[in-house]
Amino acid sequence: TLPKLSIDWEQDDTGTIETLTIQEIQQLYKATRHYPRNIKHTKPEYFFEAIALRDCAILTIFYGCGLRRNEGYHLQVEDINFDRQILHVRKGKANKERFVPINKANLNYLQEYVYDGRSILIKDKTESAFFIGERGKQLTAQSIAIRLKILQQRTDNIVLQEKNVRLHVLRHSIATHLLQNGMPLENISRFLGHTSLESTQIYTHLAMPSDDI
Repeated sequence: TLPKLSIDWEQDDTGTIETLTIQEIQQLYKATRHYPRNIKHTKPEYFFEAIALRDCAILTIFYGCGLRRNEGYHLQVEDINFDRQILHVRKGKANKERFVPINKANLNYLQEYVYDGRSILIKDKTESAFFIGERGKQLTAQSIAIRLKILQQRTDNIVLQEKNVRLHVLRHSIATHLLQNGMPLENISRFLGHTSLESTQIYTHLAMPSDDI
């Protein structure tokens, strides 16, 4: 059974910076395929497949695309241009817009959810929200955060299970991983939607190899 899930609401870009390793991110993606055995037969298999695709899309939006919590919550289906491989953030911090490039792997995750997952979950065809809950309506910001906690507890990694994993930790993680892979700080700043380079420089010390043994 899952422990009681408590959500610590973080303030964007402030406080202690926590990150996950690439391996831990991969384990979260893998956990989207782990269904609870006690409820697996309460609904058709395709319903749980849709939930898995939706949870995978949550990781893709907040890690792969680096969106803030509120940006992801306000995301609409029309904000993703699959042909141009671009995500349009309309409600960014301080109401600033930006365009986020989507790589091929992330594009596939989002397409699978929209065409094979969201179409099953949604009840009202006029609903434009990107993330849809089990009841067929827009997933609340709190519910999105809880889904991440559930994925965390479904991993086989005890160390990961004990971490304070929040949606903004995914954003911090992709910024750190991009820096480790050699992406220029200016590009990461635009990717994250930072108004100044100083906000992005907090990741420079995180990307440096540790001397700890």
